[in-house]
Amino acid sequence: MAINGEDLPYEKAIARLEEIIRLLERRDLDLDRAIALYEEGLTLVNYCENKLKEAKTRVEVILKTKDGFVLESLDRAKEILKNGQ
Repeated sequence: MAINGEDLPYEKAIARLEEIIRLLERRDLDLDRAIALYEEGLTLVNYCENKLKEAKTRVEVILKTKDGFVLESLDRAKEILKNGQ
């Protein structure tokens, strides 16, 4: 996902979210500006959640099994280790 046509790095999105929080905590914002910042923050939260989901699916683990080494997703690796396969 991109925000405003650019692929924003996760770290920059988090930094912007922190900045938005600081701005919203100030009590001198007019209502329209506060709502605009809140909407931007929601967009960034969704963006960050999607980035984390993408990263999770990319994480793979190499497991040594009785059949040799296998490459598994993180969720599948947890399942295998939990069940002692």
